[in-house]
Amino acid sequence: MKYDKACCNKIVGNLIKDERQKQKITLAELSAGIMTDGNLCRIENGKRECDEATIKRLTDRLGMVYEEQGKYVFYDDYEEWQRRWQIIYAIESNNIGGARGFIDEYEQLYCSSVVRMQFAKLMKIQCRIEENETVDRTEALTDKAICLLYKEALELTVPVQAEISLKNLYLSIDELNIVLEYRFYNSEKNIGLLEEILGYLDISRFSLAAKAMLYPKAVVYMYRLMVKNGIDSEIMDGANKEIGNKIYKYCEKALSMLQEKAVRYYYTEILEIRKTLLVAGDGDRENMLIHTDEWLAAIRSLCNKQGLWEYTTNSCYFYKENSVYNIGTVVNIRRKMLGMTMKELYECVCSEKTLRNLEHNRAGTHRDIAEELLGKLGLPAGYHRMGIITDKRETIELYTQWKRLSREFKFAECREIMNELEKQLSSNIVNRQFVEWGKNIVAYELKELDYITYIEKMSDCLGITIRIEDILSSENIYLSYIEKEILYQISAKYKYNGDESSAFKYIEPIYRNLKECTDIDIQENIKDYEFYMTFAASILGSLGKYEESNIISNKIIRAQLQYGRIAGINCNLSSMAWNQNKVDENKKVYNEQLYQCILWSQMSNDRYFENRYRARMT
Repeated sequence: MKYDKACCNKIVGNLIKDERQKQKITLAELSAGIMTDGNLCRIENGKRECDEATIKRLTDRLGMVYEEQGKYVFYDDYEEWQRRWQIIYAIESNNIGGARGFIDEYEQLYCSSVVRMQFAKLMKIQCRIEENETVDRTEALTDKAICLLYKEALELTVPVQAEISLKNLYLSIDELNIVLEYRFYNSEKNIGLLEEILGYLDISRFSLAAKAMLYPKAVVYMYRLMVKNGIDSEIMDGANKEIGNKIYKYCEKALSMLQEKAVRYYYTEILEIRKTLLVAGDGDRENMLIHTDEWLAAIRSLCNKQGLWEYTTNSCYFYKENSVYNIGTVVNIRRKMLGMTMKELYECVCSEKTLRNLEHNRAGTHRDIAEELLGKLGLPAGYHRMGIITDKRETIELYTQWKRLSREFKFAECREIMNELEKQLSSNIVNRQFVEWGKNIVAYELKELDYITYIEKMSDCLGITIRIEDILSSENIYLSYIEKEILYQISAKYKYNGDESSAFKYIEPIYRNLKECTDIDIQENIKDYEFYMTFAASILGSLGKYEESNIISNKIIRAQLQYGRIAGINCNLSSMAWNQNKVDENKKVYNEQLYQCILWSQMSNDRYFENRYRARMT
């Protein structure tokens, strides 16, 4: 395969510097509590290396969250990511003893970094709080003791002033979460301290995804403090309408965020508060109350079936980083898929020893070498693993805009964005594939291509980076985001035109790769798993493999609820309802199940599928 050598992405230090200067944040303001401003300056200029946890904290403080598909890291950082997941998974599985052991190991390995130590301390606090539920009341931690634990964690990276004011501070979402916890356990009557956090979250640098993690929690904590101080009774009897209206406004904003991002962080709690406020409020709110009750019932019913708690009980979800890939493993798998010898890959890039050490996780290499190897293998590289290769922020923003418009089915506008992207993107096989992929999607959706021609063009597009034969014949595969999307698009066109066998043929390589995932593997790669396995379950049902389809759908639903994601739950409930109806042919039961699909569509703001389910019920 011919390789068009691309300019490597700017190193992450330059990305941080560009963003910091754009937001007019000083070195001292960004580095506060993490490192000296001098060390940050050296990182920005590429003269100092830094661990991934600290880099992530810096980028989070800047709100540098792009529409990306995970990231590539060297083995040491990949191993740390897996250790974090071990801790989180143990806590959420109520294996507190195991979690403590993993935390001790983590501290021994990574004690030199304050960001890492803060993570370990937070996880210890989660363990203590979980244990509080099982010990005698006399042995349980008091609010004051919990407050002191959060204070210790907070002061590792956050100036003391954050305890009383957030003014002129640049904090990440997980740091703000610690501030929230500290203020909640330290405040007896000062609800304003929690309200300040809501105001801070309105700062434009935070993405909606980041806000949806903390805003609902802050609203819930405000309400709990109100209950603690008896203010809720004033709302219920109408004596304090002003505060009631204010908390209702916050509640609705939180609910809107949860629906838009399709996550369930404090979703049940927000709905319960909403119900209380609707009952106490003025005006005709009967329909809203009915919807709230139905959503609550749907959440409780599904969580109960899966053996899961419907409430959010810990802060682990702030540290769930998804889709992180070990560069050495990716290079090894991809090289073998393409039938490349080591010499063909390392030639003009690095030495044979460097490549061999990289593939066997014995040593890393310079990131520019790793990016060149990935590019030669037809994979997008860079700090963020996007579908394109670029170092330009304006191009990244255009790319993000294109993805948003395509989700909104605004394909005429997509074409305009894609034309501009084509001008801005450098010429390499990854970018060329993305442009052709995007153009094909737009042309098909604007009815300029029939589905047979579309499949042919998508197959040619796939061949820019990898032959379909290499994918279908490989037992172990690694595909880029765009390559997986192309396979999905081809498969979907076959399915929706009645050729389920061909549809399964094209999705099977991805299905086969994900099918063997353990529970923790699924959590680590939830985005791929929920999307592609949901589609595979639908095809299997169409092929009459109802039991296999149901097993997959149930597995996806459980994994999503555990992770805190709800997009696509409606699709898996629909697949299982369809499978059952094919066997039982009971229209009444099928309609009842479809109504549950409608409720979950509403909770994730998915009007497209909501309308489809309503049409099926008529």
